Amino acid sequence: MLKKLLVLAAGLALAAPALADRGHGYRPYHHHHKHYWKHQHHPVVVMPAPLGYLPPPRVVYAPPPTVIYAPTPAPVYYAPPPPVYRAPVPASGVSIRLHFPL
Repeated sequence: MLKKLLVLAAGLALAAPALADRGHGYRPYHHHHKHYWKHQHHPVVVMPAPLGYLPPPRVVYAPPPTVIYAPTPAPVYYAPPPPVYRAPVPASGVSIRLHFPL
């Protein structure tokens, strides 16, 4: 356990310079340079002061569209098929009687 702690401490000691923060404007020999920091100029916008109180603008919305529901279609009724009748027997004067005594 002690060996692991010693190896960890040695590793951190060797890595400490690599992990150090040198700051924003660091350069080697930065005191010997005349202009090592350049000022950045930003545009300045001057707004005129309001003359008085202005009410907020009036917002008018269009009315919602009217909803028109289409009427339901009339129900379609189907007529039942016409009844089927047997063909009438032709009325003839000839009659054949088939009567067999048993």
